[in-house]
Amino acid sequence: MKILYTPMPGLVHRVQIVARELGLYDAITWERAQPYERPAHLTDQNPLSKVPTLITDDGLALFPGMVIYEYLESLAGPKLYPSDPAARWPAMQVLSLGEGLWDMTVQWNNERKRPPAEQSPEQRERYLAAIHRVIDHLEALAPSWHDFHIGHIAVAGCFNFFDYRRGRDLATNEFGSVMPDFSDGRSNLMRWLADVRQRPSFAPTD
Repeated sequence: MKILYTPMPGLVHRVQIVARELGLYDAITWERAQPYERPAHLTDQNPLSKVPTLITDDGLALFPGMVIYEYLESLAGPKLYPSDPAARWPAMQVLSLGEGLWDMTVQWNNERKRPPAEQSPEQRERYLAAIHRVIDHLEALAPSWHDFHIGHIAVAGCFNFFDYRRGRDLATNEFGSVMPDFSDGRSNLMRWLADVRQRPSFAPTD
C-alpha cells in the first residue's frame, strides 16, 4: 500500500504517527503529492485532490485521514481506538475536535496566503475564533487524559504544525503575518504535549 502526502522538513504528520504507533510505517510506500497543484497521480485516486490519500494493495483509495487511521488499525489490530464504549466515545470526541481544529487551521492559513487585497478579515477572524474555542475546550479536557489514543494523535499533530508554521513565519515572514502562539495560557495542554512528544512516533521523518 502507499500513502500520498505532502512532506514538510522537520514536521511529522498525523498519519505518519499513526503508522508508526501501529508498526506499519515501513510497510507503506510514502509518495509525495502537492494537492494545490492537482497532480494526476493524486486526482486520479482522489478527485478532491486532498492528502493524505491511501491506496490499498487492491487499488482502493481511502481518505480523509480519519478513514485512513481506521483502515491502518484494521490491519494492525486494536491499539489506538479503545474497545470499551466508556472510553471509545470520549476518544472519538477528541479525535473529531483534533481533526476539526486542523480543518479550521488550514482554512485560516489559506486565507492569509491570499493577496492582502483579496483577504477577508471577517473570515480570518471567524477561523481564528473557532481555533481558540477548540483549544480552550481541549485545555479543559487535558487533565483527564491518561491512556494514549487516536484522538491524542490528532490534537498533538495540530500543535506540531502550529510550532512548525510559527517557526517558519518568524524566520521568513512568508505571508506577512505570524501564526499565533496557541500555547499561551494553555498550561494543561502544554504539560500533556511535552510528555506525548517523548514517544518515538513523534520524531520528525522528512
